[in-house]
Amino acid sequence: MEEYEVNLADYIRILWKEKWVVIITFIVAVGTALIISFAQPRQYQVQTALLILPPLFQEVGGQISGTVLSPETYKRLALANDLLERTLQQVYPEGSTLTVERLRESMKVEIEQTTTISKELAFPARFPLYMRVTFTGSDRKNLVRLAETWALTFVAQNTELFMTRTAQSLEYLEQSFREVERELHEKQEALKVFLQDNPETVIQAEVDALKAKYADYLTSLADVERQLAASGARLSALREALEREPQYFVVERGPSNEALWQFLGARPEAKTLEAYARLTISDQILNSTYVDLRGQVASAEVEFASLKAAADYYKEALDRISTELAQKQAKLTEVQIRRQQMEQEIAVLRDTYNRVAKSLQDAKIARAETAEPIKIVERPVLPTTPVGPSRKLNVAVAGVLGLFLGVLLAFVVHYFQEGSKAPHSQEPGQPPQEPRQE
Repeated sequence: MEEYEVNLADYIRILWKEKWVVIITFIVAVGTALIISFAQPRQYQVQTALLILPPLFQEVGGQISGTVLSPETYKRLALANDLLERTLQQVYPEGSTLTVERLRESMKVEIEQTTTISKELAFPARFPLYMRVTFTGSDRKNLVRLAETWALTFVAQNTELFMTRTAQSLEYLEQSFREVERELHEKQEALKVFLQDNPETVIQAEVDALKAKYADYLTSLADVERQLAASGARLSALREALEREPQYFVVERGPSNEALWQFLGARPEAKTLEAYARLTISDQILNSTYVDLRGQVASAEVEFASLKAAADYYKEALDRISTELAQKQAKLTEVQIRRQQMEQEIAVLRDTYNRVAKSLQDAKIARAETAEPIKIVERPVLPTTPVGPSRKLNVAVAGVLGLFLGVLLAFVVHYFQEGSKAPHSQEPGQPPQEPRQE
């Protein structure tokens, strides 16, 4: 015990001897702390709070469903890179030295769990969740802007995560509804243009007119063919009769009385007279029946040729009308089939349009009935009192550290001073003296 007191006294004497080292070290530490504290900008804190209410609902059968995440997941969502990047872009549209990493370091996210839906259910069935986010920085106005922009961006970016399946499908249904509506309108316009370019009633009227004309021509052709048959038979009969009739008749007669008296007046010889007695004269006379039949044959040939030309015309016309009628009927059939196809497509699209419209209405109702899953319950306000740097605490800590460092330096200085004196006070060859004890 006595040795301890002696050593403590020595320490005190050493400290008193080197008191200026302790005092100067203390003053330097405190001064440095003051300079640093006054040089550092004041730090402020801005808080914003969100209330997260995932929409749990009871399905048929009593099963609770909905999107439920753990508190750690919410913290990750709050500090997500894309969220912080969007926040910085909105607050600093022209660019800033503040990076996503520095912004994340200046944020503090706290999650509080409040109530439970059922005692039998552990987390993740504990809702609502209270998220408090604290921003720390030196620029008060920008802190408020950062906190407010971050809260709005977080709500906009993560609201869809907590929607029910029906509410989540709203955007998809709206897009599908617009596409179906556009396609239905295009099909209806296409049908309208198609019917204008291909009027079915006009084509049907043309088909009916061609059918009537074809029937008339067919009847006329039948009449002409009957007349042609009769004319042909008559012409054949006339030709046969004409062939049987000679064109000329030959009439034989003896010499006339006048010629006989003239012959006798010439006193012919007996031999000449005998020959004259046997003399006959033949006369050729035109057959009137033949001439009449020839006229009738010519008239019958003209009539037959006329009827034949008429029959050929009707046949050609019937062939042309038949071809045109087939084309018109084919076109009419094609138009009818195409119209039915387009009407069927329009009917299917209209049915799809009605079903998508009903689903869209259900989704809108579900979205309207679903409570907002994320609510901003505490908006950031402009801070008036800085939270740092704490000058008193810095000075106190620096003072304590300065004292410890001064004491340590005092002993170090004393050690080196005593070490430099020891060789001069001791003669060569003598052992070192033991320290004196009192």
